Amino acid sequence: ELDSVELYQLHWPGIWGNEGYIDGLGDAVEQGLVKAVGVSNYSEKRLREAYKQLKKRGIPLAANQVNYSLIYRIPEENGVKATCDELGISL
Repeated sequence: ELDSVELYQLHWPGIWGNEGYIDGLGDAVEQGLVKAVGVSNYSEKRLREAYKQLKKRGIPLAANQVNYSLIYRIPEENGVKATCDELGISL
């Protein structure tokens, strides 16, 4: 039996907005269903919005999963890596 999930990630940002999705992640943490929450493929702007929304509830944004490798370095150029470093979000 599984009591909780270590990391629950929202895989793609929503087209129209993410507030409801982020609230759902926060609810899952508060209910003890998950230990940490993250996102995937979030831009610098959306990362900051999600971070701020979760921070109001005292919940850290743990991770942003993106395409990033020795060959594909775009997160270093578009501000995503710098934002993750600044806010303490694992990339």
